[in-house]
Amino acid sequence: MRLSLLGASAALSAGLALSACSGNTGSSAAMPSSGAQLVTMSHGHKLVIRPMPGVKMLTGPECGSQYSFCFYVTPGDSGPYVETSDDTSPLYNVGSIVKNKNDKVDKKFKDYFYPDPGDPTYQYIDYKGKTPKKPTQVKFTDIYCISFSPSGCSNSTGSILYLGIAIE
Repeated sequence: MRLSLLGASAALSAGLALSACSGNTGSSAAMPSSGAQLVTMSHGHKLVIRPMPGVKMLTGPECGSQYSFCFYVTPGDSGPYVETSDDTSPLYNVGSIVKNKNDKVDKKFKDYFYPDPGDPTYQYIDYKGKTPKKPTQVKFTDIYCISFSPSGCSNSTGSILYLGIAIE
């Protein structure tokens, strides 16, 4: 399972430019009003994506309009950080966390979803880098894919969200 998740993450990262340009006609997103949750429609399903209680959020200009929402990841705390549900179907998720300055997968992050598949599912993020002296700006993007099939994130039928990550 872990190997297939890594393969899907690599495929997701490689297809990032194509996905961003093609637009996913099966989904549409609404920006969260207060960073509390995001509601998106995908293939007739209402998906709810929200940060877990207690996750510290970034809002306003700190976050940037390119992100659905932004949050801090704390070294040594794997979370969970994000919850996804649709209340009807098992969901399959894949995440890749890339550096904003070069769009390459950052090896200091390990993320996984539990349960996968499931409804709801939770994203856990492990950061193995240095703890900053003060919280950072958003320097990473969590490319978060949600699908209703095991291959949805690798064949571009899943819904892709961009979540901003800063380190606390």
